[in-house]
Amino acid sequence: MQRDDGTILMRKIDSHVHVWIREILSKTDIDNRRAAAESAGVRPLLDSPTSALLGAMRAASVGQAVVLPIDSGLNQDMPLTLREKTDWHIREAAASPDLITFVGVDPRRGREGLAELRRSVTEGGCRGWKVYPPNGFYPDDTKFYPYYELCVELGIPVVIHQGFTSRYKHVKYARPVYVDQVAVDFPELRIVLAHVGTPWVDEALMVAAKNPNVYVDVSGWQLYAARLPTLLYEMLAKASVTGVFPRRTLWGSDFPLFEHIMPLDRWASFWEGLEMPSRLVETGYPQVRRGDLEQVMWRNAARLFFGERP
Repeated sequence: MQRDDGTILMRKIDSHVHVWIREILSKTDIDNRRAAAESAGVRPLLDSPTSALLGAMRAASVGQAVVLPIDSGLNQDMPLTLREKTDWHIREAAASPDLITFVGVDPRRGREGLAELRRSVTEGGCRGWKVYPPNGFYPDDTKFYPYYELCVELGIPVVIHQGFTSRYKHVKYARPVYVDQVAVDFPELRIVLAHVGTPWVDEALMVAAKNPNVYVDVSGWQLYAARLPTLLYEMLAKASVTGVFPRRTLWGSDFPLFEHIMPLDRWASFWEGLEMPSRLVETGYPQVRRGDLEQVMWRNAARLFFGERP
């Protein structure tokens, strides 16, 4: 891709985005949106349609994105059934060749959830499974192993939310250490620890470093990039030393949740021009190369989510 001035743009795949309209939200979801907006001093974001995502992608020259639905149906009175919500996301992704969607299924649904996971992939074209432990479960519970077995059978990756969560959910379930046993017991399963486990960053990097089937994504780190970039650089330095960066690090935004802090176009530009501060390089951490950024911003995602061999 090339700008009008001749500058060559790096290909970009956003590995972590969301879309919704208020008609598919529960009352609790709406309360969460309002509470988050009040805390941030912005207007509540009750609608984030696919058209808004595609517009932001065009402005940021992001070529493709991965939509990650969340299943909160066991915790809240939802206006849609699980199947209806899955099909809504499938239709939204199908409307654009630049989008793919995962399916969000709470593994506590047992056989019903397994059937929906299989249907959504084999019939609906979903590309992976999104897991959201803050709804009230530890992901390494062996009762959920049939789900991981099915993902291996279907050849799909799993993205597991880690770390910070919204007001009415429970962060204790989202520690990276509770994914380690899954990674060990299912070495063929490709797992992404979302948000590098913030605030348990060292724990997330440890789990990823010891398990070659585990990745991390940097969605949600706009907060640090905008307000305390030192923390982001230090995270990348540690990830580099442990081998997680750049080979198993994915660029993502968590769109639209951090647009008020750093819009998608600024987040993309930040990464395209990222360099390690001299103080870290002088102490022995390697400088970031363009090839490293290409791996993070599109190559890893192209291979993991889109089945390419870049």
